[in-house]
Amino acid sequence: MPLTVSNNYGAQPAPAPSSQQNLGTKDVFLKMLVAQMENQDPLNPADSTQMSSQLAQFNMVEQQTYTNEYLAQLTASQGGSNGNLDTASAGYLGHTVMINESNIQYTGSTQPFSASLDNNASNVYITISDSLGTPVRNMSLSSLPAGSQQLNWDGKDDFGNPVAVGDYQIDIAAFDAAGQQVTASIQRSGVVDAVRMTPSGIQLIVNGTPTSIANVTEVRI
Repeated sequence: MPLTVSNNYGAQPAPAPSSQQNLGTKDVFLKMLVAQMENQDPLNPADSTQMSSQLAQFNMVEQQTYTNEYLAQLTASQGGSNGNLDTASAGYLGHTVMINESNIQYTGSTQPFSASLDNNASNVYITISDSLGTPVRNMSLSSLPAGSQQLNWDGKDDFGNPVAVGDYQIDIAAFDAAGQQVTASIQRSGVVDAVRMTPSGIQLIVNGTPTSIANVTEVRI
């Protein structure tokens, strides 16, 4: 059924909006739509399907405009180029990441971590120290192949006693059969709980422990 409109065929078109008006705003769009309806040919009225399509397109543009404005406000509110929370940083939330980070937060359960080696190693030494830098556990492995190897710390010291809950540091030293040092690093994985802005840059909170976003080597769904 065609739309019912007033018979103003032949009337002068609505005046063009001034240069100061934003043609993308809702009010201007609606004024243009009403002017189109009022000045259409009554013998050839506008197609209602076409008008519905125009309204749908306007709604999509309006939602995108609101989204862009919100993101711009969010970025501007953070201040400073080093501390901006951009959409890429926020996208880490809830994802499992692998990071080059040797600091862990021991919560009373077994702590998994990975040893990444550039070459095969005949002797590997793992040292776990408390927040004061005092070694609490020394582990010696006969050999590890090149690549990333999954390891675990059971949360006990060298005497088999459970350590206190808190922050710990894992260090690794690896050597090949000739006694030459092999480049090795500690990696850990976890879920990104939060994204934090700091004066030195953006930090990810992974399993409760902060780390620089630059340390991320892998992101998983």
